[in-house]
Amino acid sequence: MINTKRPPKDTLIPGAIFTFIFSVWIILVTIQSNFIQTFDKTIINLVCNRNPANISFAKTFTVLGNTKTIVFETIVLVVLLLIFRQNIYALFTAATIAAANGFNWILKHVVQRPRPTVHHLVYADGYSFPSGHSVGSASLFGVLIILTLLLIRSGALKAILVIIWALFPLTIGYTRIFLHVHYPSDVVGGWLEGITFVLIAYSILYHYYIEPRMYEINNS
Repeated sequence: MINTKRPPKDTLIPGAIFTFIFSVWIILVTIQSNFIQTFDKTIINLVCNRNPANISFAKTFTVLGNTKTIVFETIVLVVLLLIFRQNIYALFTAATIAAANGFNWILKHVVQRPRPTVHHLVYADGYSFPSGHSVGSASLFGVLIILTLLLIRSGALKAILVIIWALFPLTIGYTRIFLHVHYPSDVVGGWLEGITFVLIAYSILYHYYIEPRMYEINNS
């Protein structure tokens, strides 16, 4: 069922804007511009410390962004949507997250940015840009934000859930910097990529499903 009173508007223009910003970010990282180097050093100096409690929290929370965890969470979400007969939203969820993470794998191997050379506080392999944890969490929780806006009718509950969903990728991204396995620009790149895919996917969903359904309902 669609919340026909106030579904999110078409996100094609925001999606195009994020695509442009993400493309520029890729270029800046690839050429290792002075801006990216200064940005990374500044954020690392602000974020990283040796506080044992912070290290313990980061090591625990970062697991929520692991590829296996994101895949498991996505499967659970898709199954729940199918159980409640939200087949189109299940397809939207699976396609968005699969596309974002698939493109991330390709981009990592195109850019081939090495990880930070400092001692990693957790195991991490492969290339550094963009952060897979950031892409996975931004796409998953971005989809959850869209679904919340579409399916939840209570304004208060909707606002609470959106805030909670938004905090997850922000915190996961923070842990990747804190644990020395990613540069801040990797994390920002991951967020940009995940958000871009969510916005473009929702625009497709809006034009091919939500808008026609609203037209049918309003004219029935």
